[in-house]
Amino acid sequence: MVASPGLRRLIVATIAWISAAGAASAQVVGEASATSSPFATVKARVPVGDVVHVTSSNGGTFRGRLAAISDGELTVTTNAGTRRVAVTDVSRIRWQQPDSPLSGILIGAAVGAFPGVYWLIADPNECTGMCPEEYAFIAIGAVVGGLIDRAITRKVTVYPAGTSSGGSNRLAIAPLVRRDRAGMRVSLRF
Repeated sequence: MVASPGLRRLIVATIAWISAAGAASAQVVGEASATSSPFATVKARVPVGDVVHVTSSNGGTFRGRLAAISDGELTVTTNAGTRRVAVTDVSRIRWQQPDSPLSGILIGAAVGAFPGVYWLIADPNECTGMCPEEYAFIAIGAVVGGLIDRAITRKVTVYPAGTSSGGSNRLAIAPLVRRDRAGMRVSLRF
């Protein structure tokens, strides 16, 4: 089956829109004010029990569940036991946000419905409504979309040490899709 140019544009626009949503949600959370505690953003955003990835000042990273957080110390439960890390020893904290596979199921079902909708428009007399194989495509798309969404984990930086002093450079690249143009949006912050 050869897709029409309009269908190809719709598919490319859908992929770009999904990519832009993922890029927008992976940005760094705003820094805490200088008068509050260093871990104020982490306290406000990350629930106790969620998975965090802690990068120490020497460059090592470990993964665990947030057990407790105070103004000067972070307690994380790992497979090896409980680790306590002082605020001076933390370089970055990334929160692994829990995500429902529902969005992947819906996107996969929509992608699986494309052939059925196409054939419904192209040859409406073949079946009354959509044929049974088109419903199978929708089900297969929903299962594959749900599995892909479950496999993708989103990590958001909730504590970047040293950003209040302006010591970090950031490069952000995101797709730019509008009616009159398509391209990449690049921003450099230093």
